[in-house]
This record gives sequence, C-alpha cells and structure tokens, in this order.
Amino acid sequence: MFKKWVLLPYVVLGICLAIGLLIGMAPDLLGDVIPRHGVIGRMLASANQRKIEDSQHTVMVVPDYVRRVVTLGAGTVDLVSVAGEPYIVATDGSPYSSGAVINGRVQPTVESIQSYEPDVVVAPDTTPPGLVASLRAAGIPVFIYTMKDSLKDISLNTKQVAKLFNSTSAESSINSSVMNVKKQVEPHKNDVKPVIVLYNPTHGLYRSGVLRDMIEMIHGIDGAGNLKIIERGKDPNVLSDVWDYRASSPTFNMQENMGTKVDLIRINPDVIFVPTRYIDKLPDYKEDLNAVIKDPELQNVTAIKKGHVYPIHEMHIMSYSSWMYFGMQQMSKWLYGDWSYDNFVKYQSVPAN
Repeated sequence: MFKKWVLLPYVVLGICLAIGLLIGMAPDLLGDVIPRHGVIGRMLASANQRKIEDSQHTVMVVPDYVRRVVTLGAGTVDLVSVAGEPYIVATDGSPYSSGAVINGRVQPTVESIQSYEPDVVVAPDTTPPGLVASLRAAGIPVFIYTMKDSLKDISLNTKQVAKLFNSTSAESSINSSVMNVKKQVEPHKNDVKPVIVLYNPTHGLYRSGVLRDMIEMIHGIDGAGNLKIIERGKDPNVLSDVWDYRASSPTFNMQENMGTKVDLIRINPDVIFVPTRYIDKLPDYKEDLNAVIKDPELQNVTAIKKGHVYPIHEMHIMSYSSWMYFGMQQMSKWLYGDWSYDNFVKYQSVPAN
C-alpha cells in the first residue's frame, strides 16, 4: 500500500508530461495521427493558437503552426510558397511563378474551401467582400493583403504574409536579390543610364509602377513610364491584368491598355527585355525574341541595332511577390553580368547592322 502512494506522484507526473508532449506536438499530429475534427484534435488545436493581424487590421486567431492554407488570387501562391510549399493545400487555380505542386482546386464558395479544412485562407483585397465575410462567419480565418503597384509594397506584403508562418526566408530572399543587384550595378553607377522597356509583340509595351521601380533599381530609365494609355474601367498600370489575357479571357482590351509598337519605335530604347516563358520553355522562347529582333519595322531601334534584346521570365515580373525581385536580378545580370551565370542560357542576339 505504501509503495502505491510513493509511485502515485510519478504516475501523475508521467501523465502530465505525456499531455504536455501531445500539446507541443499538436501541429504535427493533427490531420496525420489525430483527426483535426475530433474532440482531441480540437482540444490540441485550441491549445496552440495565436493572434495575427492582416493588412486591413483584422485580427484573427490561427494555429501557432499554420500548415494548411488555401490561396485565392493571382500571385498568392508565390507569397505563401516562400515560407514553404507544403503549407498550401489548395488554390483557386490562379497562375503563379513558384514550382509549388498543389493538387487541390477550390471554387470561390464556403463549402468548397471549407472541405480542405484550412488553418487560414490567404487572399488579396480584390477578393469579393461577401465571400470573405461568409468564410469568417463559418469560422475560417481569412488573411487579406493589399495589392499595390510598387516594389516597396510587394516587400511589405511578403513580410506580412510570412508572419503567418513565423518565417524570415522571404525577407532573406528579397535582401539577397537586392544585394546581388547592387553588386552588379555598383561598378556602373556613373554610367549613362540606358532607356529600358519591356515589350512582347503579342501583348505590347508593358508598364507599371513595379516595373518602373525595377528599372530604376538596375540603374535604368523606364522608357514606358510616361505613356498615355486609354483606360476602360481597369487600371492600365497593373501588370496583373495581363493574367486575364494569358488565361484567354481578357477583361479589357489589350490594345487600349498596353503600349504599342509605334510607342516602342518612338521611345527608341537602348535595351529591350522580352517577357516570355524564359527558362521553362527553352528553346521556344527564342521565337518571342526573334519576333522582335527580326521585325523589319524595328531595325532602326537602338536596342535592335546593338543586339541588346534579352528574355525575362514573364511569370516572375507579373508575380507581385518576392519573385519580382528575382526577375530584377535576372535583368541586372543581362545588363551587367558575364553572360555565363548559372541556371540561365544566354540567347545571343546578332546586331542587324
């Protein structure tokens, strides 16, 4: 009898340690060993929660370790994937740049999104308010970020979304790209700034605040910065609108919202970057470059004469995430690199004259 009383505190201590271990391991156990919707699953989830605020100052409660995310909107996958691809369980099918493999596809309904039991839904402020309200009413946290047209705001969005995962990898990636750009540009800071444009003959001349920032950071002048383009209910400065065109369901007339070949000739840039599926469509991207380089109407353009026509990955420059910084790094390497940098294949454009 005496031995039982002596052992009892140790038994209680062992039980407490086991419970504590379960609570501490809850994020890894939920959905794998212990069902998330079960009594124990809900208990463990509630024991590992924290509050977080989105860009609209909405405070929500999320698991301490967020690992099940549904993304809505173009580029949202890119914002989340820098913190780790396994976090994303489903998306609405919007395009993205990262190599994330996501098998789930949701419709913009509460039922469809809820079926994936997300810890949180990450979406831009262009998401229909009614859907956001309905999701929150159903107990699903919705983290809204604000889409703005500048590199500074892209950096802020990336860092803010990364808070969901207590991650600093996105910020490190941005800082690394910026440092690499500065390293390339520094020796040329006293050179005459080249006039730079992004042009694809299928779409036209690209323009946006983000592109302006990218071009200025690589010590260039945005040749398309002062274009006056007719607006038809959409902001012509926002590159994400081009996604609609890429999806073959344009919501606006590309002819009226992009610069034209006439604009390109008038600007007469020193450098032309051609947005194309560079890297993942080799060697098909050369067709896009040849359509510019060999165009008879463009042979007097300075960039064509000097052979300064280079591919740039269109998925990166339209990502509105830290991938745009990587795109800017590509641009700086084309301008100032040694033409043999790793992971890229140079397309040698031959001067026309």
